[in-house]
Amino acid sequence: MISLAEKIIEGCKRQDHKAQMQFYNMYYKMVYNSCYRILSQAMEAEDAMQESFLKAFEKIDMIGDAPPEAWLRRIAINTSIDKLKKKKVTVTELDDRMPVTEEEAYDEEEIIWKVEQIKKAISRLPDTHRVILTLHLLEGYDYDEIAQILDIKEGTARGQYARARQKLVEFLKQEDILCA
Repeated sequence: MISLAEKIIEGCKRQDHKAQMQFYNMYYKMVYNSCYRILSQAMEAEDAMQESFLKAFEKIDMIGDAPPEAWLRRIAINTSIDKLKKKKVTVTELDDRMPVTEEEAYDEEEIIWKVEQIKKAISRLPDTHRVILTLHLLEGYDYDEIAQILDIKEGTARGQYARARQKLVEFLKQEDILCA
């Protein structure tokens, strides 16, 4: 039995505009949110979302057995990261043997998070920190996947994540958002 999503995808493969519109309506919020978490600006996220759907429709035959959400989210994240790269955002390679300081090794389970204030704090992070934090915490990518997406070493991804997390904690403490 073919699901509705599979029928829509088949229509998209035939370049049926009605099916493409249904596909868009099913996933535009998810794609926009993924783009926004990376880019942190509504206009850029909207632009990245539109580009993501164009790429998806061009490459719909490559979807395979992957869940459409995962496949489309990956396209959105890569499109957003490409936009950041065009703005000359780079991830600095650091020595993988750099020790983690005590400040970076806090116990995350003792923290009470206030979602809206945390989103604001995340948006204040530099692009490189925000991207890595978003990919790991919000999108669920592991360090190896982040390293592949950003074309950096896995150790660099780990180090940048630790520094992003530390900077986020600093912001949250400054705003008295962080309670231990």
